[in-house]
Amino acid sequence: MSTGAAPKETLPLTAEQKQVVGNLASSTKAIAGLLLLIGVVLIASGPVSYIYLMAGLLQAILTTVQGLLMCLLALVMLAVSSDFKFLEQFPHYSGNHLRNAANNLTRFHQVQLGLAVLIALVVLARWLT
Repeated sequence: MSTGAAPKETLPLTAEQKQVVGNLASSTKAIAGLLLLIGVVLIASGPVSYIYLMAGLLQAILTTVQGLLMCLLALVMLAVSSDFKFLEQFPHYSGNHLRNAANNLTRFHQVQLGLAVLIALVVLARWLT
């Protein structure tokens, strides 16, 4: 059952704190771009390693899935970046944007844990073959 729009929650941010939040927005956006670039490289390297480097099929599939998870991490980090940007730009909803940023960072770390498990599987598969 829908409860309607979220109420306004205003947090008193000083000019210095707004500057820090703006820096966080640009930093997380740069991290998202880097994660996306690494993800695309991993997605491409999975099939390439299978075809040209004679890697095993399981290794190629795990590397491709690793790249997909990296791209997912990039998208979640981009959402965090936009929440920090909105936190700086719209002070009337600063509490809501801070909560959204915290929720998205939680999701980021959950996906990061899944990626760490997958990387461990890739390392184990390469070590066993």
